[in-house]
Amino acid sequence: MARAPARDYEAPRADVARLNYSKRGAPQMQASHSWRSRLQPVVAGGVFVFTLTCRIRGITREFWLLGDQIRDWGIALRPFHELPLVGPPTHVHGYTIGPAYYWLMWAIRVTVGPWFDNLPHSGGIGQAIVESFADAVLFCAVWYRTRSVWLALATILAIATAAYDVALSAIVWTTVIASAFGKLAVALVLLGWHRASVARLAVVAALAWSAVHVYSGAIFVTAGVFGALVSEPLVRRDWRAAGRAAATIALVVGALQVPYLVYQIQTRASDPAMGAVTGSLSRIVTGRDAPEVAKSLNGFASAFQFIQGFPWTIGWAPWLLLAADIVVAIRYRRDVALLMLVLAPQAAAIVGYALFLGALDHYYYIPVVPLAVVAIALAMTLPERPMVNHTIGIVLLLAIATVVPTRLRMAGRLHRMPEYAALVRGSRRIAGMGQPMRAVRTAFPLQPTSDPEFLYKILGGRIDRNATWVATIAGDGQVSYRQITE
Repeated sequence: MARAPARDYEAPRADVARLNYSKRGAPQMQASHSWRSRLQPVVAGGVFVFTLTCRIRGITREFWLLGDQIRDWGIALRPFHELPLVGPPTHVHGYTIGPAYYWLMWAIRVTVGPWFDNLPHSGGIGQAIVESFADAVLFCAVWYRTRSVWLALATILAIATAAYDVALSAIVWTTVIASAFGKLAVALVLLGWHRASVARLAVVAALAWSAVHVYSGAIFVTAGVFGALVSEPLVRRDWRAAGRAAATIALVVGALQVPYLVYQIQTRASDPAMGAVTGSLSRIVTGRDAPEVAKSLNGFASAFQFIQGFPWTIGWAPWLLLAADIVVAIRYRRDVALLMLVLAPQAAAIVGYALFLGALDHYYYIPVVPLAVVAIALAMTLPERPMVNHTIGIVLLLAIATVVPTRLRMAGRLHRMPEYAALVRGSRRIAGMGQPMRAVRTAFPLQPTSDPEFLYKILGGRIDRNATWVATIAGDGQVSYRQITE
C-alpha cells in the first residue's frame, strides 16, 4: 500500500480512512476506529477524575480565603439579577469587559454550593470541575490529532499536574477559568466539532469570547480560535462558509457585549475597561514609548519555564519550545487552522505583551502555556508511524509520572490558607448558637485581606455591632465568647 502524502496526515480521520481504504485494510481500520470510540470516553473520564482529585486535594482544609475570593464568592451568593454587568476589577485598573465569570460562579454556587453549605471552597471545587472537564476534552483532541493515547495522556499530565497550575486551579480566580474556556474552545476546533452546524460554531465562539470576559489576557487564545474558525473554509476557498463563520462570530461577540453596553449606559463609567492596556497602547502609538520586545520575550520564556518547570529551573525549556514550534510550523504548514490554534496565540502573546508597558507576571501566560505543551506533543508526532508515536508517548508518560508526586507536593505549599479549617469549624459553632455577634475574631493571625466573619455570615450567623457578645476562634476551631458590658 502506498504511503499517503504528508498533507493527508492532517486531514480528518474519515478522509484518511478513505485515502487508505482497501478491501484488506478496511475491516482493520473500522475495528480500530470502533475500539477507539469505545475506549475514549472511559479514558477521558479517568483523566477527569484524576485531574479533579489533584486539584481539590485538601481544599476543605486549606482554601485560600483572601480578598479577591471573598469579593467574588460574595457576589456569586447574590440573586442572578443582582450580578454585575461587567467582570471583576483588574490589578492594573479597570475591569474585564463582560460578566461571564460571575455568571459561571453563580451557576457553580447554585449547583455545587448547596452540597457544601455554600461555603467558598465549593466555588473552588466547581472551578476545578470546569478545568478538569476542559482537560478531558483537550485530551480527546490531542489523541485525535496524534493518534496516540499515550502521547495524549503525557500531554495532559504535563499540563494538568504543573505545580503552579494546580495551586491556582481551585481558589476562585479568573485566570484559571479563562484558561479552561480557552482549552475547551481550542479542543473543540481540533476535534472538528464545530463543523456539524452553525449552532456548534456559535458555541465555540461563545466559549472563546467568554474567556476574554473572564480574563483580558485570554484574548490571544481567543484570537487564535476565531482565526481558525474563519481560515478553515478560506483555505478551501469556500467563501460562503467563511463569511458565515465570520458573521456568526460577530453576532456572538455582539450579543455577549450587550451587558457591557448596558453597564456603560447605566453608569456612564469614566474608568475604561482595561485602562492600563489602552494607556500603554496610546503611549506607544504617540511615540512616547517604544514596544518592549525583549521584556516580552523574556517574560514568555520565564513563564513557560516556571509554570511547567516549578519547582525546578529548566533553562533549556524555552529552547525546546522554540524548536517544537518550528517543527510544527513546517510539518503542519498546510493545516492553517491548527497553526492558528497552537502557534498564533504564542506569537500574539509575545507581540501583545510587548505593547504592554507594565511589569509581567507568570500567571499572565496561564491560558497560553497549555497550547505550548500541545505544540511540543505535535512536534514529537511522526506522521504514519503509529508504533513510534506510541513508544514516544509511553516514554514521555513514564517520565512525567515520575515527577508528578513532587509537583503535587509543591502545589500544596502554594496559595494555601491552613487556618481555613479552623475558621470553618469555629464559624459553624458560632452560627449554631443562634446569637447575634458584635464581632468574630481569631486567636491567630490572618492575611490582611481576609475576613474572619465571612464564613459565619454565610452559615446564617448575624453580625450586629450593637450586640454584647464577641466570639474568638482558636487555632483548633474551638470558640471562646466574651460579653461586653457598656
